[in-house]
Amino acid sequence: MAPTAYQDKTMNNLKLTAALLAVMTSAAGMAQQNNLDLTDEEVDQLEEILVLGRSVTLNSSNIDVEKEMVVDTSMVLKRLPGSDVNINGRVTGIAQHRGMYGDRVSVSIDDLGMISGGPNAMDTPLSYVSPMITEKLTVQRGIASVSSASESIGGHINATLARGQFGDSENFGLDGLLGTRYSGNGNTSTTAARVSATNLNHRFSLLAQSDRADDLATPAGKITPSGLNRDRFDVSYAFSSDGTELLAFAGKLDTQDSGTPALAMDIGSIDTMIYGLQGRTSFSEEFAIEAKLAYNDVEHWMDNFSLRQPPPNTMGYRQNYATGSGSVFSLAGIVGLADSELSIGVDGRLAEHSSVITNPENPMFNIDNFVAVQRDLTGLFVEWKKSGEISDWEFGVRYNSVSTDAGEVGVTGVMGDSAQDLADDFNAAKRNLRFENVDAVARYRRSLTQNVQLRLELGSKARAPSYQELYLWLPLQATGGLADGRNYIGNLELDAERSNEINVGLGWTNGAFQFSPQIYYKDVSDYIQGVPSTNMAANMLAMMMSGEPALQFENVDARIYGVDLAWQYAVSDAVYLDGIGSYTRGERSDISDNLYRLAPPKASLGISYVADSWTLRSEVVGYARQDKVSAFNDELPTPGYGLMNLSLNLTPHQSLRLELQVHNLFDKTYQDHLAGINRVNGSDIPVGERLFGPERSISAGVIYRF
Repeated sequence: MAPTAYQDKTMNNLKLTAALLAVMTSAAGMAQQNNLDLTDEEVDQLEEILVLGRSVTLNSSNIDVEKEMVVDTSMVLKRLPGSDVNINGRVTGIAQHRGMYGDRVSVSIDDLGMISGGPNAMDTPLSYVSPMITEKLTVQRGIASVSSASESIGGHINATLARGQFGDSENFGLDGLLGTRYSGNGNTSTTAARVSATNLNHRFSLLAQSDRADDLATPAGKITPSGLNRDRFDVSYAFSSDGTELLAFAGKLDTQDSGTPALAMDIGSIDTMIYGLQGRTSFSEEFAIEAKLAYNDVEHWMDNFSLRQPPPNTMGYRQNYATGSGSVFSLAGIVGLADSELSIGVDGRLAEHSSVITNPENPMFNIDNFVAVQRDLTGLFVEWKKSGEISDWEFGVRYNSVSTDAGEVGVTGVMGDSAQDLADDFNAAKRNLRFENVDAVARYRRSLTQNVQLRLELGSKARAPSYQELYLWLPLQATGGLADGRNYIGNLELDAERSNEINVGLGWTNGAFQFSPQIYYKDVSDYIQGVPSTNMAANMLAMMMSGEPALQFENVDARIYGVDLAWQYAVSDAVYLDGIGSYTRGERSDISDNLYRLAPPKASLGISYVADSWTLRSEVVGYARQDKVSAFNDELPTPGYGLMNLSLNLTPHQSLRLELQVHNLFDKTYQDHLAGINRVNGSDIPVGERLFGPERSISAGVIYRF
């Protein structure tokens, strides 16, 4: 885009945001005439819908991950309003929130981002937080604050590891958890340990979890390959005293031989080292500084012959070695004003990626998939918050500068001249790119009555293209986990995406009943999606590989809108009814087509009985038919379905918890629309068929705390 066009577009977005903020300010001023006097405790009680370790407020959805009997932490998103997960394998869940997924949804761990190593998102951010050593996962329901993450056009999720709490005296004490879970489906086992030595000021913590599983069974047959082998470790030290807090940690993820049947290859290994340091110091009651720094590096092997049925000819063997490394940082000053708080900060994310594809049976075959790709983001943000007895305000502005670059590529051992022509064109092109974006967010909460709260949010957010969308020079499926089976090429002419959005929510409580609906609308310009390529060389290669022409990443226009809600009704002191509901619609606004891989409408109804030492819960989860599918991606519709799940928790002693869960009680045959398409020959599920959901699965667990 020409600089003048960019400036005009940015100015228009800022004008629109300013106009929306003016409307909000005016409306709030009129609302101030109705004076209410609610305490903070009453506000919290009015907001929160709490169900057995899951809570929903006007601002966020929260879930105690350790209490959920899952292997992939991303699966808990299905139990929250507006959220879901794209499933490409047992530990490769990609977060989806309100119609956006992948790099559009910011995911952090302990408020720090991760650098992924896989060009096809096999090591998604949430794969780094094994569930039994994870304390909590929080999803910002609406528009994320500008201070939450550098790029969060699709929302923000934060997971917190369970490193324990400080003690209450100078003497050191030992506490922790030992636990194991087992499911007969796929012989799935999980073992975890958490140990903390703490006193009033110091905390030493060690976390470990090991996951093992064979292929998953469905009513339609086994999903091959879908086994997993994953180990996660974390060691940390924390300090707290007189307004100063410090956390230093080091961790390791070791994933081996894990299936991803919706992708072109399976995980051979993911070896990641993680380091982090963060702290906060209060110099006075009015001024504090927060600093965060993290680094991780990933070595990632994958192939198409070790775990799945290999190609019939060794010429089709493929092996991919990918690396990713980089750092994330943040430095912010927080100033306490008379009745508000001002935060000013800088942050960044500096990442480098490489990927090479080879054939172990043909030393001459070599494709430089990505070479020395860099994507460096630096940002500056200003955020003002004011909390009152009956209302809260938040205004934030962020400026991001994203610079990207890639080295020269090469190819050998590929028949014909088309691949070399594409490499030559890529090497001759300008690959050093820069994107400058401005985000603006306004959020307002108002207690309208003693029982009703209103939340109004307005925002304009941007996302620069991912490195795959820019630098995928050869038609391949290295697309950040799209898993549609199509071959894509990148586009060096892409513009940044821009989403102008509004979110309106209510929180209502009336005695035993609580209800929290929200409605949202996003107008997304320059949305990045694959469209039919006009590159003859790329189409020729794509036809040879898959029988279909290539898709090229391109800017289009889109709109996303919907509603999600959570509710609870206390029948008695021991019996509770609860549920969530979500509806998302995403469509191209420049042509008549739908956006790809959006979650269908869903709803749940649960009933829980809570006694002193045991809890029984029954839940029905329903998904509607999804026929609003993308023609450009050859997306197939899926029928609706309903599942019943049961869970029982026993606490015979305050230190011991026994768990029992039955998933898919009636052994329903179903296909999750967000599950990928099978790419593996020789499986019970045909190639090109959407993967089926698990059959009736019985799981049990024992958790001991000390």
